[in-house]
Amino acid sequence: MARASAVIAFVMISVCLPLICLAQAASSSAPSSPMITGTVTYLVRMALPPGAAIDVRLEDVSRADAPATIVAENIFASAGKQVPIPFQLPYSANDIQASHRYSVRAQITVEDKLLFTTTQAYPVITGGAPTSVNLVLQPASSGPAASKSASGAQADAGKAGPPALRGTYWKLTELNGQPPASPMGKNVAHLTLDESESRDAGSTGCNRMTGAFEVVADSLHFKAGVTTMMACPEPLMTQEQSFTKALLSVTSYRINGKTLELLAGDKTVAKFKAGKPTQTPQ
Repeated sequence: MARASAVIAFVMISVCLPLICLAQAASSSAPSSPMITGTVTYLVRMALPPGAAIDVRLEDVSRADAPATIVAENIFASAGKQVPIPFQLPYSANDIQASHRYSVRAQITVEDKLLFTTTQAYPVITGGAPTSVNLVLQPASSGPAASKSASGAQADAGKAGPPALRGTYWKLTELNGQPPASPMGKNVAHLTLDESESRDAGSTGCNRMTGAFEVVADSLHFKAGVTTMMACPEPLMTQEQSFTKALLSVTSYRINGKTLELLAGDKTVAKFKAGKPTQTPQ
């Protein structure tokens, strides 16, 4: 009787083993989570100090009237590595909507002090955008004042960095792909973002304007502001309407040399050049 039971048990085990192997095979072939890959680098001749942390984020930038939403984030130590540093940013496919726009940004900090950050949009995933990006970061305004080589040698002192987003007088040079209208006297269209408060001011080329803004790394959003009520001839009135509408659509920015570009998603809606005021504010 015992021999018969053993035979039955052996048969049952023999039948079950293929099922176990099938389950294991299915588990090993299960698809891994999707991810964004790429590298983080900067063009300044400076070695990353010990303790540097790299923060890479995947953001939903679909809404022009709201701050970007973080979809995924990966914060990791540089661990003595120097740029370019590779990264992997896993995300859940359930968080992605085909009709939305997504962008990756990054920053490098040391003890909560921001050293480098992205200043332009890097679209990914949807709309034909890639899932691998090489991020080029720019020095933060609060970062090192002078560039150094990896060996610690002083860089050329004559090479000035790009102007800061805040505190710079930005003169409008292009609006929706077109040059600005001729100003009335010295009242050129321009924009200035306050250095200490989240307030902006400027001129549409017709009326003076003030408002508020929110900036986080390379994400930038303007809130509805107010303007003076002076009537101006065309095409200045049309430019004023286009200018204020363009500001409300902005989701990010980038600075190349002395040029500031304001972007709505991946579209450049306005360009400015750093300069000096041409009139005394009234």
